[in-house]
Amino acid sequence: MMEAKFHQLRPGQRFQWQDETYEKINPLLARHLGSGAQRLIPRSTAVVPLDGAATPPAAEPRPAGLQAVRHAFEDYHRSSLRWLEQQDGSEETLNQAREALLRARQRVLSALGEEGETASAFPDGNAD
Repeated sequence: MMEAKFHQLRPGQRFQWQDETYEKINPLLARHLGSGAQRLIPRSTAVVPLDGAATPPAAEPRPAGLQAVRHAFEDYHRSSLRWLEQQDGSEETLNQAREALLRARQRVLSALGEEGETASAFPDGNAD
């Protein structure tokens, strides 16, 4: 069987990944056909299409809910940093943790198709 990248599948298309069968729901999610559980699938994940060949997608409009996901993620990121800064660690440890969180944030934003964006969803830096 021929492999394709997850982002090349059409919504509703079935595929196999890690010996399990899924259906693509949207650019980020798939539903397990056995349990109905949803999973976040990275765009670059190699999968085996079951419903015909995968097609390179046209530029997909961003789902309306994607902005809400971005806001929630930014809130999570900011809360994590705030918690981290309240811990009793060395400045070096704190800086290493900040860098690790920044790299993780960039990976998530990249998966959301926002590689170059660094602006905060909450300009004042307070999501509370």
